Order: sequence, then structure tokens, then C-alpha cells
Amino acid sequence: MTQNTATIYDVANEAQVSPATVSRVLNEPSKVNAEKRDKVLAAIASLHFVPKAAAVANARQSYKKIGVIAPFFTQPSFMQRLRGISNVLSGHHYEIVVYSIESQEEMLEYIDMLTGSRRVDGLIVLCLKLTDMMLSKLRESGISVCFVESNMEGFDSVVIDNESGGKLAAEFLFNKGYRRPGFVGESSNKTYAVPATEERLRGFTGFFAKHGISIMTEHTWLGEFTDQKVDEGISRLLSQKVLPDCILASSDLIAIRVMKLAKINGIQIPEDIALVGFDNLDFTEYLNLTTVSQELDESGRTAAELILDRQKDPDRTARKVHIQLRIVERATTGTKTGSKNITGGLI
Repeated sequence: MTQNTATIYDVANEAQVSPATVSRVLNEPSKVNAEKRDKVLAAIASLHFVPKAAAVANARQSYKKIGVIAPFFTQPSFMQRLRGISNVLSGHHYEIVVYSIESQEEMLEYIDMLTGSRRVDGLIVLCLKLTDMMLSKLRESGISVCFVESNMEGFDSVVIDNESGGKLAAEFLFNKGYRRPGFVGESSNKTYAVPATEERLRGFTGFFAKHGISIMTEHTWLGEFTDQKVDEGISRLLSQKVLPDCILASSDLIAIRVMKLAKINGIQIPEDIALVGFDNLDFTEYLNLTTVSQELDESGRTAAELILDRQKDPDRTARKVHIQLRIVERATTGTKTGSKNITGGLI
């Protein structure tokens, strides 16, 4: 049976399900149990079935839609990346379709739906770790795919080196004379998401360790990203008798919680504790927060450009673009006098 003759009824017959079940797999896969969904997807692949709407789009050679799939949909960092994506795609009259992921199962459902029904021209995957099975489905689908913050072999990728970002912050603070480092951040407890916090912490601790400085356990907090949990963790850290003289927060959102709670506890920033955030969100300029910029808008723009470029040349070699991280120095860090810098001279 050829792609031109297969119908939804043929798929239903092949999978031994109703046509309504086939329709749900194509449109609302989360409402179909995994066993039936797999049967329908296998039948679609076997019969080379193309849904009617997709067939019309194929005749036009384009759906004019790019999917963006990501966790943390409501976070400002996502919105800034999305802004960069939109700035590029809107000029080419593409519609952006956002898929927000909250579980490994949901991610698989979306991958199944997108590869099974081919309803987008391309897919931008933000901050997610896909299984080998998911990657295989994407390769076989022919959809243009670009990963952001993940370095996936065989796919276009916009690479963010979080570990280097942590090291960059540590080196900056060390050269400013700080020797009692601390770290606060949300724990990466989602197995399907890139563990950015832990990677940043690894780079941060690694740099200080090379200079003979260990971060005290009581000067490190990783926990659940809710207002209550974050405030409790930071408050415990700031209530200690011996405080860190500098803190790297895993995100700008965490950093502003540190600023708020430091003020409540009578701790001055940067006089008592220097503070560095991570992301360089729009609002950090107004808060005068020193931060590690990961060029969120640029990474979004680059991902969109890679997708459009692959639309023109589907067979080209996968490209990897490394985003250069940088320190944006503002008022939450100073220079600690009386200490030696990295070259041994007094500050």
C-alpha cells in the first residue's frame, strides 16, 4: 500500500483499533494508552500514512510551523530564548507551536505525535535530555531538529557549557579576592531536563578546589524550586555564624531571593557577601546584579537560523554552535582588599 492510498481506516485495521483511536493518537496522544499508541504508530509507519492536513501541507512543501519543546515554560529564561526564536522565524512567516513538558512520559507522547503526524517543519528542543529511542524516531522522521543547551551527536546543536559558566564565575570572584565561596540553586530533579544547576556547581567548586579552597557544606544549598523552599534554604545559609564572602546563584531568579533575604537579615551586598547570578535576564540590569550571561536571545536566534538553514539543505553535516559565556559585572560584586589575586599580587 502506498502513501497516496493509505487512509485512517487502513491504519485502524492494521493496528486493530477504531478510527477514532487513530485520530486521538494523531491529535491527543496522551489520551491513548501506550500499547495502543505504539500499535497505531507502527501501522502509520508501515503504511506510510500521511494525515489529510499533512498531505495538503506536503503539497505546499511546507507546514510553515516550527515546534518548540521545553520544560520550565513559565520561566523568564525560556521566554527570552523564545523571543530570539520568534525574531528570526517571524520574518520568514513561520508559526511557532510551543509544547511544554512536565514528565518523561509526556515528552515521549509529543515525540510520537510529531514524528507520527509530521505537523511541523522543524523542532527546537530546549534544555531536554532525550532517550536513544526518541533520538532514533527524530532521525527517521526527517524533521529538522536543533537542540539548545544539549550537545546531541548527529543533530544541530546550540551548546551552552554550564560547567564552564560555573568556572567563569569562580575565577571572577577569586580574582576579586573572595576566598569563602557559597552556592545556592534549584536541584535538577527532573530526569528529562539538562542538569544545569549541578553542572554549574561542578565548575564553580572545581575552580576553587584547584586553588586549595573547599566550599563548606553549610555554604551550599540545593533544593526544590518553590518560593518557600528557596527562602528556607537561603535563610538557613544566611543565619550561620560564619558566612560565605561570595555566592554564586544557579539562576538570576535565585539571586534576587538572596538579595531580598540578605536585606531582611541585615547583610549588605556586596560589602558582606558578593553575589553573582546566572542567565542575564532583562531585569538584572535594573537590579544592578552581576551575572553570567548565557546570551539567551542569541541562542534562540541561532537555533532558529540553524533550523531554517537545514530546511534549505536537509543533507548537510550537523553543526554545533558554542555560545560564549561572559560575566556582566554590576553592583553586587566588589573587590575584597587584602587578598592575593590569581597571579599572587595584592588587590
